[in-house]
Amino acid sequence: MDTNVSETSSSKGRLDSRDVGFLIFLAFAMAAVIALGTLTFKEGLHVENAKQNGEAWMNWLAQAGPERMSETYEPQACAGTKVADKTSNTWGDCMNYLRNHSQLKNLVNSFSNQPLHVVEKCNKSDLSTRGAISFNNIVSTPVGSAVPTVITPLIESTPIDSKLLIRITVCDKGGYPIKVGEIEF
Repeated sequence: MDTNVSETSSSKGRLDSRDVGFLIFLAFAMAAVIALGTLTFKEGLHVENAKQNGEAWMNWLAQAGPERMSETYEPQACAGTKVADKTSNTWGDCMNYLRNHSQLKNLVNSFSNQPLHVVEKCNKSDLSTRGAISFNNIVSTPVGSAVPTVITPLIESTPIDSKLLIRITVCDKGGYPIKVGEIEF
């Protein structure tokens, strides 16, 4: 049996044009993966910082909630008792005090590097809500109701002379809501 074995061209340790092209493609692919990974990481940090802003508000409200019904509570703007010169404090009074005179005044919107702003609700068609915070009032309905609770935005004129169940939400980069938690205040 006589077989002719044809010799194939063997590499002499040099790169041909196809090898160089593949290595260039590989380098661009690695650069793209690194760039996208870095961008995704930075966007994740923005969202995480927005959640930390919401958690800071939750912590303050959790600490203030049990004590704010006493007559000697400070800050007086957030006290739940009626003040002599007006009927009761409002959520707007409390929020203005906290945003200007408490440790919460230093919170920054991580997406815009501007002071943290409050919105009525997150809106995916309005990207100015990115990184904003939203407060909702959760009110229980009577027993037997088809809907167990009603959730409404907490507006500035809402009186805070009784306990409130507040839901805190932050807006992510696409304007979608991220629920931080619910706290009794």
